[in-house]
Amino acid sequence: MRHLGFLLLFACAAAAAPGPASGADTGARPAASGPAEARLVTLKNGMRLLLAPDSTAAAVDLAVWVDAGPVHERAGATGVAHLFEHMMFRGSAHVAAQEHSRLIQAEGGTANATTTPDLACYYQTLPRAALELAFRLEGDRLASLELSPENLEAERSVVRDEKRWRAENSPVGRALQQLYAVAYTRHPYRWPVIGLDEDLARVTLEDCRQFFRGHYAPDNALVTVVGDFDAGEALGYAKRWLEPVPRRRVDATPVPAEPPQTAERRATARMEVPVRLLVLGWKAPGHADPDGPALQLLARIAFNGPSSRLNRALVSGGKQSCLLVQGGLDGRKDAQLLYAVAALRPGADSARVERDLVGEVEKLAGEPVSDEELDRARRQEEIGTLFSWQTARGRAEALGTAQLVDGDWRAAGERLERLRRLTPADLQRAAGRVLQAAGRSVVWALPANAVAQGGAR
Repeated sequence: MRHLGFLLLFACAAAAAPGPASGADTGARPAASGPAEARLVTLKNGMRLLLAPDSTAAAVDLAVWVDAGPVHERAGATGVAHLFEHMMFRGSAHVAAQEHSRLIQAEGGTANATTTPDLACYYQTLPRAALELAFRLEGDRLASLELSPENLEAERSVVRDEKRWRAENSPVGRALQQLYAVAYTRHPYRWPVIGLDEDLARVTLEDCRQFFRGHYAPDNALVTVVGDFDAGEALGYAKRWLEPVPRRRVDATPVPAEPPQTAERRATARMEVPVRLLVLGWKAPGHADPDGPALQLLARIAFNGPSSRLNRALVSGGKQSCLLVQGGLDGRKDAQLLYAVAALRPGADSARVERDLVGEVEKLAGEPVSDEELDRARRQEEIGTLFSWQTARGRAEALGTAQLVDGDWRAAGERLERLRRLTPADLQRAAGRVLQAAGRSVVWALPANAVAQGGAR
Protein backbone atom coordinates (compact mmCIF):
# COMPACT_ATOMS: atom_id res chain seq x y z
CA MET A 1 0.00 0.00 0.00
CA ARG A 2 2.88 2.39 0.58
CA HIS A 3 3.41 2.65 -3.18
CA LEU A 4 -0.28 3.30 -4.00
CA GLY A 5 -0.06 7.09 -4.09
CA PHE A 6 2.99 6.96 -6.32
CA LEU A 7 1.35 4.50 -8.70
CA LEU A 8 -1.72 6.73 -8.98
CA LEU A 9 0.56 9.63 -9.93
CA PHE A 10 2.34 7.32 -12.37
CA ALA A 11 -0.95 6.39 -14.02
CA CYS A 12 -2.03 10.04 -14.20
CA ALA A 13 1.28 11.06 -15.78
CA ALA A 14 0.95 8.31 -18.36
CA ALA A 15 -2.62 9.34 -19.09
CA ALA A 16 -1.43 12.92 -19.67
CA ALA A 17 0.76 11.87 -22.60
CA PRO A 18 -0.19 13.48 -25.92
CA GLY A 19 -3.41 12.09 -27.39
CA PRO A 20 -6.79 13.03 -28.74
CA ALA A 21 -8.22 16.27 -27.36
CA SER A 22 -11.66 16.65 -25.80
CA GLY A 23 -14.02 19.58 -25.47
CA ALA A 24 -17.22 20.76 -23.86
CA ASP A 25 -19.85 20.43 -26.57
CA THR A 26 -21.48 17.36 -28.11
CA GLY A 27 -21.57 18.19 -31.81
CA ALA A 28 -22.49 15.80 -34.57
CA ARG A 29 -20.32 12.89 -35.66
CA PRO A 30 -17.75 14.13 -38.22
CA ALA A 31 -17.22 12.59 -41.61
CA ALA A 32 -15.18 9.38 -41.49
CA SER A 33 -12.53 10.89 -43.75
CA GLY A 34 -11.46 13.52 -41.21
CA PRO A 35 -12.48 15.78 -38.32
CA ALA A 36 -14.23 18.28 -40.64
CA GLU A 37 -14.16 19.91 -44.04
CA ALA A 38 -12.42 23.27 -43.84
CA ARG A 39 -11.56 26.35 -45.85
CA LEU A 40 -8.22 28.15 -45.44
CA VAL A 41 -8.21 31.95 -45.95
CA THR A 42 -5.29 34.37 -45.64
CA LEU A 43 -6.00 37.89 -44.38
CA LYS A 44 -4.17 40.97 -45.68
CA ASN A 45 -1.77 40.99 -42.72
CA GLY A 46 -0.75 37.39 -43.40
CA MET A 47 -2.85 35.76 -40.68
CA ARG A 48 -4.39 32.46 -41.77
CA LEU A 49 -8.00 31.61 -40.97
CA LEU A 50 -9.20 28.00 -41.04
CA LEU A 51 -13.00 27.81 -41.15
CA ALA A 52 -14.84 24.53 -40.48
CA PRO A 53 -18.57 25.23 -39.92
CA ASP A 54 -21.00 22.59 -38.66
CA SER A 55 -24.57 23.72 -38.07
CA THR A 56 -25.36 20.61 -36.00
CA ALA A 57 -22.67 21.35 -33.39
CA ALA A 58 -23.66 22.65 -29.96
CA ALA A 59 -20.99 25.37 -29.78
CA VAL A 60 -18.21 27.07 -31.71
CA ASP A 61 -14.52 26.93 -30.88
CA LEU A 62 -12.18 29.79 -31.82
CA ALA A 63 -8.47 29.18 -31.30
CA VAL A 64 -5.37 31.21 -32.07
CA TRP A 65 -2.37 29.01 -32.81
CA VAL A 66 1.06 30.64 -32.69
CA ASP A 67 4.22 29.09 -34.07
CA ALA A 68 5.96 30.01 -30.79
CA GLY A 69 6.95 27.08 -28.61
CA PRO A 70 10.02 26.10 -26.61
CA VAL A 71 11.65 25.08 -29.91
CA HIS A 72 11.98 28.81 -30.60
CA GLU A 73 13.82 29.52 -27.35
CA ARG A 74 17.57 29.57 -26.94
CA ALA A 75 19.76 27.86 -24.35
CA GLY A 76 19.97 29.99 -21.22
CA ALA A 77 16.60 31.66 -21.88
CA THR A 78 14.15 28.77 -21.59
CA GLY A 79 10.61 29.09 -20.29
CA VAL A 80 9.60 32.25 -22.16
CA ALA A 81 7.19 30.42 -24.50
CA HIS A 82 5.24 28.88 -21.61
CA LEU A 83 5.43 32.15 -19.65
CA PHE A 84 3.41 33.76 -22.46
CA GLU A 85 0.63 31.25 -21.88
CA HIS A 86 0.10 33.26 -18.67
CA MET A 87 1.13 36.71 -19.89
CA MET A 88 -1.51 36.68 -22.64
CA PHE A 89 -4.23 36.91 -19.98
CA ARG A 90 -2.67 39.94 -18.22
CA GLY A 91 -4.66 42.49 -20.21
CA SER A 92 -4.34 44.67 -23.30
CA ALA A 93 -5.35 48.15 -24.45
CA HIS A 94 -9.11 47.62 -24.05
CA VAL A 95 -9.24 44.55 -21.81
CA ALA A 96 -8.25 44.48 -18.12
CA ALA A 97 -6.08 41.75 -16.57
CA GLN A 98 -7.92 38.38 -16.40
CA GLU A 99 -10.99 39.99 -18.02
CA HIS A 100 -10.64 37.89 -21.19
CA SER A 101 -11.67 34.70 -19.39
CA ARG A 102 -14.36 36.43 -17.32
CA LEU A 103 -16.04 37.87 -20.42
CA ILE A 104 -16.04 34.47 -22.17
CA GLN A 105 -17.42 32.75 -19.05
CA ALA A 106 -20.15 35.37 -18.74
CA GLU A 107 -21.39 34.25 -22.18
CA GLY A 108 -21.47 30.61 -21.08
CA GLY A 109 -18.13 29.67 -22.64
CA THR A 110 -14.72 28.51 -21.49
CA ALA A 111 -11.27 29.89 -22.29
CA ASN A 112 -7.83 28.43 -21.78
CA ALA A 113 -4.41 27.99 -23.36
CA THR A 114 -1.76 25.35 -23.81
CA THR A 115 1.91 25.29 -24.75
CA THR A 116 3.44 22.29 -26.46
CA PRO A 117 7.11 21.86 -27.40
CA ASP A 118 6.29 23.21 -30.89
CA LEU A 119 3.59 25.87 -30.48
CA ALA A 120 1.15 27.79 -28.30
CA CYS A 121 -2.64 27.68 -28.59
CA TYR A 122 -5.22 30.05 -27.05
CA TYR A 123 -8.78 28.80 -27.33
CA GLN A 124 -12.34 29.46 -26.29
CA THR A 125 -15.43 27.31 -26.77
CA LEU A 126 -18.62 29.35 -26.57
CA PRO A 127 -22.15 29.88 -27.97
CA ARG A 128 -22.44 31.09 -31.54
CA ALA A 129 -23.89 34.45 -30.43
CA ALA A 130 -20.64 35.27 -28.58
CA LEU A 131 -18.28 34.54 -31.50
CA GLU A 132 -17.61 38.19 -32.32
CA LEU A 133 -16.57 38.78 -28.70
CA ALA A 134 -13.88 36.12 -29.05
CA PHE A 135 -12.56 37.70 -32.26
CA ARG A 136 -12.46 41.12 -30.57
CA LEU A 137 -10.62 39.84 -27.49
CA GLU A 138 -8.03 37.92 -29.52
CA GLY A 139 -7.41 40.86 -31.84
CA ASP A 140 -6.91 43.22 -28.91
CA ARG A 141 -4.26 41.17 -27.15
CA LEU A 142 -2.39 40.38 -30.36
CA ALA A 143 -2.26 44.09 -31.15
CA SER A 144 -1.65 45.57 -27.70
CA LEU A 145 -0.67 43.02 -25.04
CA GLU A 146 0.21 44.70 -21.74
CA LEU A 147 3.86 43.80 -21.10
CA SER A 148 4.84 45.51 -17.85
CA PRO A 149 7.35 44.80 -15.05
CA GLU A 150 4.45 44.11 -12.66
CA ASN A 151 2.83 41.58 -14.98
CA LEU A 152 6.13 39.81 -15.60
CA GLU A 153 6.92 39.47 -11.89
CA ALA A 154 3.41 38.23 -11.09
CA GLU A 155 3.45 35.53 -13.77
CA ARG A 156 7.08 34.60 -13.16
CA SER A 157 6.12 33.78 -9.58
CA VAL A 158 3.09 31.77 -10.73
CA VAL A 159 5.12 29.74 -13.23
CA ARG A 160 7.97 29.01 -10.81
CA ASP A 161 5.45 27.84 -8.21
CA GLU A 162 3.81 25.67 -10.89
CA LYS A 163 7.19 24.19 -11.74
CA ARG A 164 7.96 23.39 -8.09
CA TRP A 165 4.54 21.82 -7.66
CA ARG A 166 5.06 19.63 -10.71
CA ALA A 167 8.51 18.58 -9.48
CA GLU A 168 7.17 17.61 -6.08
CA ASN A 169 4.17 15.69 -7.38
CA SER A 170 5.40 14.02 -10.57
CA PRO A 171 8.49 11.85 -10.23
CA VAL A 172 7.59 10.21 -13.54
CA GLY A 173 7.48 13.62 -15.18
CA ARG A 174 10.96 14.42 -13.84
CA ALA A 175 12.25 11.08 -15.06
CA LEU A 176 10.84 11.71 -18.55
CA GLN A 177 12.45 15.16 -18.59
CA GLN A 178 15.75 13.47 -17.78
CA LEU A 179 15.17 11.10 -20.70
CA TYR A 180 14.76 14.03 -23.11
CA ALA A 181 17.89 15.67 -21.71
CA VAL A 182 19.79 12.48 -22.53
CA ALA A 183 18.18 11.75 -25.90
CA TYR A 184 18.74 15.27 -27.32
CA THR A 185 22.04 17.12 -27.20
CA ARG A 186 21.34 20.22 -29.34
CA HIS A 187 17.66 20.41 -30.20
CA PRO A 188 15.45 22.43 -27.78
CA TYR A 189 13.42 19.29 -27.10
CA ARG A 190 16.11 18.59 -24.50
CA TRP A 191 14.61 21.08 -22.02
CA PRO A 192 11.11 21.00 -20.45
CA VAL A 193 8.21 23.02 -21.84
CA ILE A 194 7.94 24.97 -18.61
CA GLY A 195 11.61 25.93 -18.81
CA LEU A 196 14.52 25.66 -16.39
CA ASP A 197 14.08 27.42 -13.06
CA GLU A 198 17.39 29.27 -13.27
CA ASP A 199 16.37 30.65 -16.68
CA LEU A 200 12.92 31.69 -15.46
CA ALA A 201 14.55 33.59 -12.62
CA ARG A 202 16.47 35.82 -15.02
CA VAL A 203 13.92 36.41 -17.83
CA THR A 204 13.73 40.17 -18.44
CA LEU A 205 10.96 42.36 -19.74
CA GLU A 206 13.00 42.97 -22.87
CA ASP A 207 13.25 39.18 -23.42
CA CYS A 208 9.44 39.07 -23.32
CA ARG A 209 9.06 42.01 -25.68
CA GLN A 210 11.46 40.49 -28.19
CA PHE A 211 9.68 37.13 -28.05
CA PHE A 212 6.29 38.78 -28.54
CA ARG A 213 7.48 40.95 -31.44
CA GLY A 214 9.33 38.11 -33.12
CA HIS A 215 6.72 35.35 -32.78
CA TYR A 216 3.27 36.74 -31.94
CA ALA A 217 2.94 38.27 -35.39
CA PRO A 218 -0.18 37.91 -37.58
CA ASP A 219 1.76 36.11 -40.29
CA ASN A 220 3.02 33.60 -37.69
CA ALA A 221 -0.46 32.72 -36.45
CA LEU A 222 -3.35 30.47 -37.47
CA VAL A 223 -6.93 31.02 -36.31
CA THR A 224 -9.25 28.01 -36.34
CA VAL A 225 -13.03 28.45 -36.13
CA VAL A 226 -14.83 25.13 -35.77
CA GLY A 227 -18.44 24.26 -34.96
CA ASP A 228 -21.71 26.18 -35.03
CA PHE A 229 -21.12 29.41 -37.01
CA ASP A 230 -21.65 31.00 -40.40
CA ALA A 231 -18.43 31.16 -42.46
CA GLY A 232 -19.24 34.50 -44.10
CA GLU A 233 -20.08 36.05 -40.74
CA ALA A 234 -16.86 34.75 -39.17
CA LEU A 235 -14.79 36.07 -42.07
CA GLY A 236 -16.36 39.47 -41.55
CA TYR A 237 -15.44 39.39 -37.84
CA ALA A 238 -11.89 38.40 -38.74
CA LYS A 239 -11.53 41.29 -41.15
CA ARG A 240 -12.87 43.71 -38.55
CA TRP A 241 -10.90 42.58 -35.50
CA LEU A 242 -7.86 40.60 -36.72
CA GLU A 243 -6.87 42.05 -40.07
CA PRO A 244 -5.96 45.49 -38.56
CA VAL A 245 -3.28 43.87 -36.34
CA PRO A 246 -0.05 45.16 -37.92
CA ARG A 247 2.13 42.68 -39.74
CA ARG A 248 5.50 42.22 -37.99
CA ARG A 249 8.73 40.61 -39.06
CA VAL A 250 8.86 37.04 -37.79
CA ASP A 251 12.03 35.83 -36.08
CA ALA A 252 13.46 33.37 -38.60
CA THR A 253 16.21 31.99 -36.34
CA PRO A 254 16.51 28.30 -37.33
CA VAL A 255 15.94 25.57 -34.75
CA PRO A 256 19.27 23.83 -34.02
CA ALA A 257 19.41 20.50 -35.83
CA GLU A 258 19.94 17.39 -33.73
CA PRO A 259 23.00 15.38 -34.87
CA PRO A 260 22.36 11.68 -35.61
CA GLN A 261 22.60 9.38 -32.62
CA THR A 262 25.05 6.56 -33.28
CA ALA A 263 25.12 4.70 -29.95
CA GLU A 264 22.99 4.03 -26.90
CA ARG A 265 22.98 6.81 -24.29
CA ARG A 266 22.61 6.23 -20.54
CA ALA A 267 22.20 8.23 -17.36
CA THR A 268 21.35 7.69 -13.70
CA ALA A 269 19.49 10.29 -11.67
CA ARG A 270 18.85 10.41 -7.92
CA MET A 271 15.50 11.86 -6.98
CA GLU A 272 12.67 11.63 -4.47
CA VAL A 273 10.94 8.49 -5.75
CA PRO A 274 9.72 5.58 -3.60
CA VAL A 275 10.81 2.88 -6.07
CA ARG A 276 13.31 2.55 -8.89
CA LEU A 277 12.15 3.80 -12.27
CA LEU A 278 13.50 2.63 -15.60
CA VAL A 279 12.80 5.02 -18.48
CA LEU A 280 13.67 4.15 -22.08
CA GLY A 281 13.18 6.02 -25.32
CA TRP A 282 13.72 5.27 -28.99
CA LYS A 283 13.98 8.19 -31.41
CA ALA A 284 11.61 8.27 -34.36
CA PRO A 285 11.09 10.70 -37.28
CA GLY A 286 8.82 13.72 -36.82
CA HIS A 287 5.02 13.74 -36.55
CA ALA A 288 4.40 14.05 -40.30
CA ASP A 289 6.38 10.88 -41.10
CA PRO A 290 4.23 8.26 -42.89
CA ASP A 291 5.11 5.66 -40.25
CA GLY A 292 3.53 7.73 -37.46
CA PRO A 293 0.26 5.72 -37.36
CA ALA A 294 2.19 2.44 -37.27
CA LEU A 295 4.23 3.70 -34.31
CA GLN A 296 1.00 4.71 -32.54
CA LEU A 297 -0.25 1.14 -32.82
CA LEU A 298 3.09 -0.32 -31.76
CA ALA A 299 2.98 1.84 -28.64
CA ARG A 300 -0.51 0.55 -27.80
CA ILE A 301 0.50 -3.06 -28.37
CA ALA A 302 3.66 -2.77 -26.32
CA PHE A 303 2.72 -0.48 -23.44
CA ASN A 304 -0.97 0.35 -22.97
CA GLY A 305 -3.43 -1.57 -20.84
CA PRO A 306 -3.55 -4.93 -19.06
CA SER A 307 -3.30 -6.85 -22.35
CA SER A 308 -0.16 -5.03 -23.51
CA ARG A 309 2.96 -7.08 -24.06
CA LEU A 310 4.98 -5.39 -21.32
CA ASN A 311 2.20 -5.64 -18.76
CA ARG A 312 1.83 -9.35 -19.43
CA ALA A 313 5.59 -9.91 -19.41
CA LEU A 314 6.67 -7.80 -16.43
CA VAL A 315 3.63 -7.02 -14.26
CA SER A 316 0.92 -9.69 -14.36
CA GLY A 317 2.81 -12.58 -15.96
CA GLY A 318 5.27 -15.08 -14.56
CA LYS A 319 8.10 -12.60 -13.89
CA GLN A 320 6.12 -9.92 -12.01
CA SER A 321 9.27 -7.82 -11.64
CA CYS A 322 7.48 -4.48 -12.04
CA LEU A 323 4.66 -2.76 -10.22
CA LEU A 324 3.58 -0.95 -13.36
CA VAL A 325 4.75 -0.40 -16.94
CA GLN A 326 3.42 2.34 -19.19
CA GLY A 327 4.54 4.14 -22.31
CA GLY A 328 3.50 5.76 -25.53
CA LEU A 329 4.49 7.76 -28.57
CA ASP A 330 5.29 11.41 -27.86
CA GLY A 331 4.62 12.97 -31.25
CA ARG A 332 6.44 16.24 -31.95
CA LYS A 333 7.05 18.14 -35.16
CA ASP A 334 10.78 17.56 -35.62
CA ALA A 335 11.09 14.16 -33.91
CA GLN A 336 9.05 11.65 -31.96
CA LEU A 337 10.01 9.45 -29.04
CA LEU A 338 8.65 5.98 -28.43
CA TYR A 339 9.06 5.65 -24.66
CA ALA A 340 8.43 3.26 -21.77
CA VAL A 341 8.48 3.80 -17.99
CA ALA A 342 8.69 0.88 -15.55
CA ALA A 343 8.34 1.03 -11.75
CA LEU A 344 10.32 -1.87 -10.30
CA ARG A 345 9.18 -4.04 -7.42
CA PRO A 346 11.43 -3.90 -4.35
CA GLY A 347 14.13 -6.54 -4.71
CA ALA A 348 13.75 -6.93 -8.48
CA ASP A 349 17.02 -7.27 -10.38
CA SER A 350 17.60 -4.05 -12.32
CA ALA A 351 19.76 -5.55 -15.03
CA ARG A 352 17.27 -8.35 -15.70
CA VAL A 353 14.31 -5.96 -15.84
CA GLU A 354 16.15 -3.78 -18.36
CA ARG A 355 17.05 -6.79 -20.52
CA ASP A 356 13.48 -8.09 -20.39
CA LEU A 357 11.94 -4.72 -21.22
CA VAL A 358 14.29 -3.95 -24.09
CA GLY A 359 13.89 -7.50 -25.40
CA GLU A 360 10.10 -7.35 -25.38
CA VAL A 361 10.01 -3.98 -27.15
CA GLU A 362 12.66 -4.69 -29.76
CA LYS A 363 11.05 -8.07 -30.50
CA LEU A 364 8.48 -6.03 -32.42
CA ALA A 365 11.15 -5.44 -35.08
CA GLY A 366 12.01 -9.12 -35.35
CA GLU A 367 8.58 -10.64 -35.88
CA PRO A 368 5.15 -9.40 -36.97
CA VAL A 369 2.43 -8.75 -34.42
CA SER A 370 -0.61 -11.00 -34.49
CA ASP A 371 -3.75 -10.04 -36.38
CA GLU A 372 -5.60 -10.01 -33.05
CA GLU A 373 -3.13 -7.54 -31.49
CA LEU A 374 -3.28 -5.29 -34.54
CA ASP A 375 -7.08 -5.30 -34.70
CA ARG A 376 -7.43 -4.53 -30.99
CA ALA A 377 -4.92 -1.66 -31.09
CA ARG A 378 -6.44 -0.26 -34.27
CA ARG A 379 -9.96 -0.26 -32.77
CA GLN A 380 -8.73 1.47 -29.63
CA GLU A 381 -6.88 4.15 -31.57
CA GLU A 382 -9.72 4.70 -34.05
CA ILE A 383 -12.40 4.93 -31.34
CA GLY A 384 -10.31 7.39 -29.33
CA THR A 385 -9.74 9.56 -32.37
CA LEU A 386 -13.36 9.57 -33.53
CA PHE A 387 -14.60 10.21 -30.01
CA SER A 388 -12.37 13.29 -29.74
CA TRP A 389 -13.76 14.56 -33.06
CA GLN A 390 -17.27 14.61 -31.60
CA THR A 391 -16.61 18.06 -30.09
CA ALA A 392 -15.77 21.41 -31.66
CA ARG A 393 -12.73 21.64 -29.36
CA GLY A 394 -11.51 18.20 -30.39
CA ARG A 395 -11.96 18.91 -34.10
CA ALA A 396 -10.19 22.26 -33.73
CA GLU A 397 -7.33 20.52 -31.94
CA ALA A 398 -6.99 18.00 -34.76
CA LEU A 399 -7.22 20.55 -37.58
CA GLY A 400 -4.91 23.13 -35.99
CA THR A 401 -2.27 20.57 -35.09
CA ALA A 402 -2.37 19.08 -38.58
CA GLN A 403 -2.00 22.53 -40.19
CA LEU A 404 0.87 23.75 -38.02
CA VAL A 405 2.72 20.51 -37.26
CA ASP A 406 2.08 18.50 -40.43
CA GLY A 407 1.67 21.44 -42.81
CA ASP A 408 -1.89 20.66 -44.00
CA TRP A 409 -5.19 20.44 -42.10
CA ARG A 410 -6.14 17.41 -44.21
CA ALA A 411 -3.33 15.42 -42.57
CA ALA A 412 -5.55 14.55 -39.58
CA GLY A 413 -7.98 12.59 -41.75
CA GLU A 414 -5.21 11.13 -43.89
CA ARG A 415 -3.46 9.86 -40.76
CA LEU A 416 -6.59 7.98 -39.69
CA GLU A 417 -7.01 6.48 -43.16
CA ARG A 418 -3.38 5.23 -43.12
CA LEU A 419 -3.99 3.70 -39.70
CA ARG A 420 -7.01 1.79 -41.03
CA ARG A 421 -4.94 0.23 -43.83
CA LEU A 422 -1.98 -0.95 -41.72
CA THR A 423 -0.87 -4.59 -41.80
CA PRO A 424 1.37 -6.59 -39.42
CA ALA A 425 4.16 -6.24 -42.00
CA ASP A 426 3.81 -2.44 -41.94
CA LEU A 427 4.21 -2.40 -38.16
CA GLN A 428 7.23 -4.68 -38.29
CA ARG A 429 8.91 -2.50 -40.90
CA ALA A 430 8.26 0.67 -38.84
CA ALA A 431 9.60 -1.06 -35.73
CA GLY A 432 12.73 -2.04 -37.65
CA ARG A 433 13.35 1.62 -38.53
CA VAL A 434 12.99 2.87 -34.95
CA LEU A 435 13.73 0.12 -32.44
CA GLN A 436 17.50 0.14 -32.86
CA ALA A 437 20.08 0.07 -30.06
CA ALA A 438 21.87 3.04 -31.64
CA GLY A 439 18.78 5.22 -31.22
CA ARG A 440 17.98 4.11 -27.68
CA SER A 441 18.34 6.21 -24.53
CA VAL A 442 18.16 4.74 -21.03
CA VAL A 443 17.60 6.56 -17.74
CA TRP A 444 17.49 5.04 -14.28
CA ALA A 445 15.76 7.19 -11.66
CA LEU A 446 16.77 5.90 -8.24
CA PRO A 447 15.51 6.80 -4.77
CA ALA A 448 17.87 9.38 -3.31
CA ASN A 449 19.41 6.97 -0.76
CA ALA A 450 19.32 3.80 -2.86
CA VAL A 451 22.38 1.78 -3.86
CA ALA A 452 22.63 1.18 -7.62
CA GLN A 453 21.92 -2.41 -8.66
CA GLY A 454 22.72 -4.31 -11.82
CA GLY A 455 21.84 -2.24 -14.90
CA ALA A 456 21.04 0.85 -12.80
CA ARG A 457 24.51 2.25 -12.99
